[in-house]
Amino acid sequence: MLKYKMKLMLLLAVLTLSTQSIAGVIFSSADDILGGYSDGSQFLVGDECFNSTENCWPGGEDPTNIIDGFGQKYLNFIGDESPSGVIITASIGSTIADSIKLWTANDAESRDPASFELYGTNIDLTGSAFSLNLFDLIANGPLALPSSRNNGGAGELLDINSQTISFSNSNAYSSYLVLFPTVKDADNANSTQIAEIQLFGEVAQVPEPSTLAIFALSIIGFASRKFKK
Repeated sequence: MLKYKMKLMLLLAVLTLSTQSIAGVIFSSADDILGGYSDGSQFLVGDECFNSTENCWPGGEDPTNIIDGFGQKYLNFIGDESPSGVIITASIGSTIADSIKLWTANDAESRDPASFELYGTNIDLTGSAFSLNLFDLIANGPLALPSSRNNGGAGELLDINSQTISFSNSNAYSSYLVLFPTVKDADNANSTQIAEIQLFGEVAQVPEPSTLAIFALSIIGFASRKFKK
């Protein structure tokens, strides 16, 4: 009888947790990401290139690097003249963001972003050009990234080389646009670069019933085996 009560308690706990928001990180390496820049009315997706003034990045310094959990950077050559950035669609679904954290790249402090703009949307994004009217402004303002550098490649992301900005927001979004309008020293920068971006907040969606049931059963199965020992 005791083991059945334990199973019931575990199931009720899982069901209760499913109706609550889950706080934590929003971006992961499983997310869809598009690099590019804003011309003032649209976000235009870029591509790979080398040593250019166009909306593009060198091989190995593409947009996926800013959500990979390592120090390798994303660099966009157009970023010293126009706001470069990324659109990220979170794989965990609709979320409510309340802070953003950014880590410095491995070199050239002049290329560090000096300001940011964060937007959100629930529109299904397909294509290579997106009107800014599709996005709601969530937060913006100046940045004060440290002079210290993270290592590139598989280097560890260190908190001492980062900045976190908190903001008020109660709206849920499935995709986020992050733009960097300015850099620290535009006269001596040929691009904008950043090692990593992370949003923090909470999941706004309740898991699908089928997913929840599988999760609950797996927890109960594990507990049953544990209590048999």
